[in-house]
Amino acid sequence: MEKTKILYFITRMDQGGAQASVLTTFKTINKQQFEAFLATGPGGRLDGKIQHDKEHVYFLSALKHDTCLKYMFHDLVAICQMGRVLRKVKPDIVHTNAPKAGILGRIAARIFWRKAKVVHTFHGLGFAREQGEKQFKFFVSVEKFCAKFTDVLVFVSRKNAQEAKELGIGKGIRTEIIRAGVNFNPILPLKFDPVAKKASFNIPPNAKVVLALANCKPLKNPLHFVFAAYKVLNQMKNVYFIFTGDGPLREQVSHLVENLNIKKNVLFPGWRNDALELLAISDVYASVSLREGLPMSLLEAMSMRVPAVCYDVDGISEVITNNKTGFLVRPKDIDKFAEKLKVLLRHNNLRERFEAAIDHRDFSEFTANTMVKKQERLYRGLVPPTKKSAGHRRFFRKRRSHKRFEGRAR
Repeated sequence: MEKTKILYFITRMDQGGAQASVLTTFKTINKQQFEAFLATGPGGRLDGKIQHDKEHVYFLSALKHDTCLKYMFHDLVAICQMGRVLRKVKPDIVHTNAPKAGILGRIAARIFWRKAKVVHTFHGLGFAREQGEKQFKFFVSVEKFCAKFTDVLVFVSRKNAQEAKELGIGKGIRTEIIRAGVNFNPILPLKFDPVAKKASFNIPPNAKVVLALANCKPLKNPLHFVFAAYKVLNQMKNVYFIFTGDGPLREQVSHLVENLNIKKNVLFPGWRNDALELLAISDVYASVSLREGLPMSLLEAMSMRVPAVCYDVDGISEVITNNKTGFLVRPKDIDKFAEKLKVLLRHNNLRERFEAAIDHRDFSEFTANTMVKKQERLYRGLVPPTKKSAGHRRFFRKRRSHKRFEGRAR
């Protein structure tokens, strides 16, 4: 049987949820039915996991992560580079991920290889009013345009799907909910020592730990993490806060920590490859993100039975049950956020009750295996093995009624 070729486009293989999802599918998809290819910009932290596969991985030198006018020439070159990959691979399905690659990849597919079915996954909508109303409206209009030549729009959360519908993105286009997925049976290193792990951060053995696995970018909102930590530390001294990752706000948050005189207790160790070990020494997981989609780091916290306090944005409420497996707080309410952190840190019985609730929660729809199986089912539906793509396609997709698919996204 001839394999169905899938070509994934993603902007850069940074350390993040979208990249982890794509990498998981790329590596574990059914190799007897599908042949997977990946095209990405260079310079990502996860490049080392894919660069050895010269036959199936393409690095696009012009594909830049930033979105601004000075990169417009690079974007045009990137579209041409994508076109070259499309003509070489001749995929049956093009699956784009992340905002930048999602836009450029779909344009390239429509120009250079219209035979392919086109799927785009929103790992969160990638734009927010906090970035400015003009920029927000611009990206909404661009997504509306690109949706016209997309066969299926995939969302990782129902809230994102509903917001896109309200904004008019993808009107008449088939939509699917396919959750981001992680391994819910994590295994720590055989010789893992939690006391030694804490000591590596100069954290006493009996201290409480609050952890955020994120990056120092505006939508991840690290400044609010620092302010919340400051409010907690005013009343509780034996608590340590760890915020992983790096980004443009790193210097600013470092200065803030120093000015607030909490440098000893609030740690920014940069990018880490030991997320499970950090979760193993944590008492509470924290998320102050302003946009999230469906954070895989939160799913990892659930897999390690770590209760969470989160701003209630996007798909977070689809993972956390308020007052049962964690606390949901209105976005930007730092006082309430800090208060909920103190409640969980002070009451061991409450944390144990939340941990037990996490244990009994059915997370099967959020597993990596479920994610990959649903994607395979989607691909088989788009390109049945006995009916491989053929013929010339229109530039814009015809609008059809997809009520039964929209029903899944509600």
